Amino acid sequence: MKITATQYARALYQSVKDKSQQETDESLENFTKVLRASRQTSMLAKIIEKFSEIWDEEHGIVRVKTITKKPLSAKLEEKIKKFISRQYETKDVTIENEISENIKGGIIIKAGDEVWDGSVGRQLDELRKVLTG
Repeated sequence: MKITATQYARALYQSVKDKSQQETDESLENFTKVLRASRQTSMLAKIIEKFSEIWDEEHGIVRVKTITKKPLSAKLEEKIKKFISRQYETKDVTIENEISENIKGGIIIKAGDEVWDGSVGRQLDELRKVLTG
């Protein structure tokens, strides 16, 4: 039976949950031994990604990616945090702001599987559909 990255990540999370630093270090050492022995070290990046998702979910952390033409102002970042906090009923929101020359203006917000597209490009596309439809 092949073990998936998610299964490894869940097992790792359970092995370090509520442990001291020393116990965590020992668990990580044992975990890497298991990966090496089963020749699964190539899965490590995916396991870490899944572990982060599990950790965030268990600790009520929502990670948000925003895409804008210019860096977010502190005021807009705070508004986004409040919006996401209400949407996901959490207090801990982390924002990663990607600056992109491909966006004409506005903002795209991605959290989990949801996307809020407030970009100028999307608004122009909708206007084009209304005018030509």
